[in-house]
Amino acid sequence: MKKFTPLLFLLIPPIIWAIAAYWFGINISLGFFGGSLFWSSLVLVELIIIGLVLGCNDINYIPIIVIGVIIVVANIVGLAGGTMLFQANNAYKQLGEVEESSFTDSIVPIDNTQIPTVDEDLALKQAEKKLGEEPGLGSIVDVGDFTLQQVDGELTFVAPLEHSGMWKYFDNKTTPGYITVSATDPDDVQLVQELDGKEIKLRYLETACFGDKLLRYIRNSGYRTTGLTDMSFELDESGRPYWTVTTYENTAFWGLPEANGVLVCDAQTGECELYSIDEAPDWIDKVQPDDFIDDQIDNYGDYVKGFWNSVFGKNGVINKTPGLLTVYNNGECYYYTGMTSVGNDDATTGFMMVNTRTKEAKFFQMAGATEESAQASAEGKIQEKGYNATLPVPINVQGIPTYFMTLKDKSGLIKSYAMVNIENYSIVATGESIDQVQQTYIDAMLANGNEAVIGSDEAYSYSVEGTVTRISANISGGNTVYYMIINDDTTKLYVAASKLSAELPITREGDNVKISYIDDSNGTVNVSKFDNLDFTQEKSEEQQQKDEQSAEEGVSQDDTNKIYEVDPEKAAEEWDSLTDEEKAKLLEGK
Repeated sequence: MKKFTPLLFLLIPPIIWAIAAYWFGINISLGFFGGSLFWSSLVLVELIIIGLVLGCNDINYIPIIVIGVIIVVANIVGLAGGTMLFQANNAYKQLGEVEESSFTDSIVPIDNTQIPTVDEDLALKQAEKKLGEEPGLGSIVDVGDFTLQQVDGELTFVAPLEHSGMWKYFDNKTTPGYITVSATDPDDVQLVQELDGKEIKLRYLETACFGDKLLRYIRNSGYRTTGLTDMSFELDESGRPYWTVTTYENTAFWGLPEANGVLVCDAQTGECELYSIDEAPDWIDKVQPDDFIDDQIDNYGDYVKGFWNSVFGKNGVINKTPGLLTVYNNGECYYYTGMTSVGNDDATTGFMMVNTRTKEAKFFQMAGATEESAQASAEGKIQEKGYNATLPVPINVQGIPTYFMTLKDKSGLIKSYAMVNIENYSIVATGESIDQVQQTYIDAMLANGNEAVIGSDEAYSYSVEGTVTRISANISGGNTVYYMIINDDTTKLYVAASKLSAELPITREGDNVKISYIDDSNGTVNVSKFDNLDFTQEKSEEQQQKDEQSAEEGVSQDDTNKIYEVDPEKAAEEWDSLTDEEKAKLLEGK
């Protein structure tokens, strides 16, 4: 028996390490620091046992020491090799090609009913309130972590019902469903406990125990050496609950992690399936982890000219503003952040959006306010109420880059809404409804002149000529704004600031007018030019020549406001007159 005792000492550490790997879901691959640490620590402990516990007078300790030193050095090299000191150039390139884009072309206007007004804090309050309405349910389950997802075209916060404690797991083994909160309506809260007439029973959860604990279960399902991160609770098209887990690999020693797929695990049955990024189901909104993208944007801004420039010279270095916001645009999910130049934290040089599935990155070069400055501007507008602004969401208001945010009281309830012009955060409006704040915001921009109304990008303006059937003025903030209906067309409400034309204050119902305007999908249009045809002021010879030339070409240009007025019929005639080669050159931008 004494002969086998030394061997028993050597068997104890592997047993302990195996139990730890199972219990904590440790990745045992040497391609990850956690895996290397797992094996290195095991070997070092075994060497110590051999050297100390099993040692005798004639043992040679040199090989043991050499092996131990090699292991320690290998881990140090693996850690150091992935740092920015050696990988700055690769870190800069990791985000990929960043496309410079136009705000107006890329950020589409959205209907007011689809603007997200609910943040995660408010969603949690509403979900907990819903649970409290169900007798006995609130005592056995808690609301899990929320995932913002597009469900049936609607932005929705989704969270599983988690066990409220270990003993609750032993009593129930599963939880009875999940909860959803609309991101656009805080009162739209649903507790989903059935699907297709069958009870929902979530078994594999982050708060489950033993083999049902989510990470532990996935590791034991054949993914012991796979890089796993960012476990999110999401619903498929039918409302069936799944866990989506990003898989990744390190691209530089144990640094620069890169997502390479997504693992989908059924929260009820535990069935797992691994997809590449390109093959991931359409209902999965996020594949790229936010912490990966956050680091990659930082690296893109810091290491444009290498590591040492980021420490000393900082030429060309741009910094990401604090936080990374999830936004939706035209059905696609993006991470959004502002970018500032070094030493100027109050203003942005532009902002960046990164697709949460494909990692396609777009940069919008635009001087403007940071998110924090916009929040301060909104809070200052009604500072006497003491409301707190949520993180601003960038939206397109008739071609104008705009921050939208909700204003909440100390209880976390929405009391007001705010819009702040990104390029000029002194233009700010608040209101008790989204429609009200948008109209107040438009009025504020009109009061600041045409250029504020149409934004910094080129816009296309259309013209209408007819009779004023209704006109009314509204004074807001000391500025007069006129609202008109032309030719009894009640589908369009024309809005014009008094400073647009001296003829506006004397215009009445029945007057014949010509209006140029920026079209908008919601029926409210901003007037960019106004001419009351019943009043004739003599034009200069130069202006007359310009008008004649515009009439011949079918297009007139307002250089001050970057507006291009289009006569569709004449533009079509000119296009049809071109050869195929001339059309191709125009389409290529030559």
